[in-house]
Amino acid sequence: MKKFLSMTLALIMTMALAIPAFATETVSPVEPDPTEGRWIMPLDLFIDSGNINNKTGLDVSKKLNKDNGKYVNLYVENKGSGPVVATINGQSERTFEKGESGHIYVEVTQGWFGTDKEYVFKVVPGTNGGTVNIHYEIAQRDTE
Repeated sequence: MKKFLSMTLALIMTMALAIPAFATETVSPVEPDPTEGRWIMPLDLFIDSGNINNKTGLDVSKKLNKDNGKYVNLYVENKGSGPVVATINGQSERTFEKGESGHIYVEVTQGWFGTDKEYVFKVVPGTNGGTVNIHYEIAQRDTE
């Protein structure tokens, strides 16, 4: 019996030493911040950006998933001589006067059965018509 116990103990010790050698290291895509004890997360999910200088303006459609951020933002910098009007899915309408910049946002939701939902970003000439001359950026994030 004593010999059996010592052999069992030797087997357990050998396995305890051998198993970690076969373990694979798992690396998390999000690393903890050692200085603050918090997780470092990406601030924004970049969707689109560019410069527009034409009479029709911006008309961009993108499918979004709410897991990538609670809100989608449209930043507009009006570089033209007249006002422009920005909307996301026809909501959050805001007029940007000559030289004005800022953003609008809407909350991102899912479509039927959890599918990604389409969002339409528009910037058109103000009430008097004219040219749209803007710089724009679209990003999805957890803050407005």
